[in-house]
Amino acid sequence: MTPTGHDHRQTVTFYILGGAGDLVRRLLIPGMAGYLREYEGTRINIVATGRSEIDDYPQLVRDSLAAAGTDIDDRVVDSLAGHASFLASDATDPAELQELLDSREPGDRPVLYFALSPSVTAQAVDALAGVTLPEGIVLALEKPFGEDADTARELNEKLWKITDEEHIFRVDHFNCETALSNLVGLMGANAILSAGWNNRAVESIEIVYDESLGLEGRAEFYDSNGAVRDMLQSHLLQVMAHALAADTDDTVTDILAATDIDPGSVRRARYTAGEAGGEQLPDYAQEEGVDPERGTETLFQLTAHVDTDRWRGVPITLRSGKALGKPRREIAISYRREGYPEEVELQPGSRLVFPFTDEVVLEANVSDHGYSHNLQRVELRTELVPSKLSAYGRVVRAILDMSDTAEVPADAPARAWEIVEPVLTAFANDEVPLEEYPAGSAGPAGW
Repeated sequence: MTPTGHDHRQTVTFYILGGAGDLVRRLLIPGMAGYLREYEGTRINIVATGRSEIDDYPQLVRDSLAAAGTDIDDRVVDSLAGHASFLASDATDPAELQELLDSREPGDRPVLYFALSPSVTAQAVDALAGVTLPEGIVLALEKPFGEDADTARELNEKLWKITDEEHIFRVDHFNCETALSNLVGLMGANAILSAGWNNRAVESIEIVYDESLGLEGRAEFYDSNGAVRDMLQSHLLQVMAHALAADTDDTVTDILAATDIDPGSVRRARYTAGEAGGEQLPDYAQEEGVDPERGTETLFQLTAHVDTDRWRGVPITLRSGKALGKPRREIAISYRREGYPEEVELQPGSRLVFPFTDEVVLEANVSDHGYSHNLQRVELRTELVPSKLSAYGRVVRAILDMSDTAEVPADAPARAWEIVEPVLTAFANDEVPLEEYPAGSAGPAGW
């Protein structure tokens, strides 16, 4: 997409396919409201669609904002709810899609937002081939993009027959998370950090997204996907690629092309009954909507390697799971220990940590009262200027700015599927034991 700058005086209509789904209610609608709070000259119309009728969609918008608990004033709530409507229609029917898009108000900017499963998204894109699209419409597609490498490539080919790449936005809100934007910004603006952003200085990297939440009503989706599809393919590989490409000549595509997984490092597990996040959770296999015979994992951990001159030899731990006792969501960089005799006992090397919040943490070794070989560990923590927009607020902004800084590159989803395919195959063949951990714990012992 080509950046166009920001126009504060505009009317945008989001046609949301799957507009009553969990993601829309929990994330996208609050993101739109946050955007409107910051850009008062914009009006957002929502025309949501789905197969089942919704009696009062404006009230659904109000309920979504109330549940989000965000600091949104009545002006924004009234504007967004007052310009929201619902049309019961079939997103895979060309005639019904044409009727939907023909409802556009003259002069507005149209965005067609796909909040659908991958298989239905593919059918909807097929249907669009028989539709006359409004000039300038942006097609924004939620993850997962495809169901494997082949279907991801096929989806691209279908999209390119409908419109050009500049009007396609592949959504991954993790690209808009503060941990990643803080890392990219600091590396790019501070030579003291960028000089050590390579395998000569960095010993290892961890990208972790551990949650205390359980299924939260998403059993049908989650049980058919699991943690690797839900988090590794769609999110963590993208975070890794954007981070490693920061302040370098490498692109996200270059990083992913050079990435593979150490098969001996792969671990998986699922939670058993326990208390996590203040809630008593049943055994995952007993959760409503779960098929225990699937053997779906709720936690994974593995090591990736990136075979480029800059990153060769640096192990990158990728981990994500649900129903864990202590949420840990961060990018952690461990630096090498240099400059002291081997006989001197040292603390670990310095660590630079970017939590998924507005802060940065440096764990460093300092001299103990002038004795250069007696070191003590200190933690330097700073809070950054809080972001005024949530990750989904920044997604909305990126779509309307037509900015490519936050979107997923066209070839990235297929390559991410290629990277995880050996892991999924190993799971399907029971080559990786399915371990267990009590909900509320730190995960299986020994991880």
